[in-house]
Amino acid sequence: MVQKRFYNIQEMGTILGKSVAAIHGHLARKQFDAVPPPMHLGRRLAWLVEFVDSWIEAKAERAAAQAEESMRGLSTKILTGKRGRPTKVETKARERRAALTD
Repeated sequence: MVQKRFYNIQEMGTILGKSVAAIHGHLARKQFDAVPPPMHLGRRLAWLVEFVDSWIEAKAERAAAQAEESMRGLSTKILTGKRGRPTKVETKARERRAALTD
């Protein structure tokens, strides 16, 4: 039995959920975070099956790491309180505390 070794551009569109024109656009702008770099077989674009699979796995791992990092950042935000300019009520409360300690 012969195993498929390459994906063509229509199959990549199906795998990535993009149109052929969108894939061509990403490749023209060299946006290889959106589409893996292809190889040329004559005039045709082709992607090695193993390379595409590893690219998708690496992209999924990066997304999982980013999600975990953002969740860690969210928990530290909750612990440290809100950021930005204090409200009038917070300012008055701080002034009262400062007056009591003096």
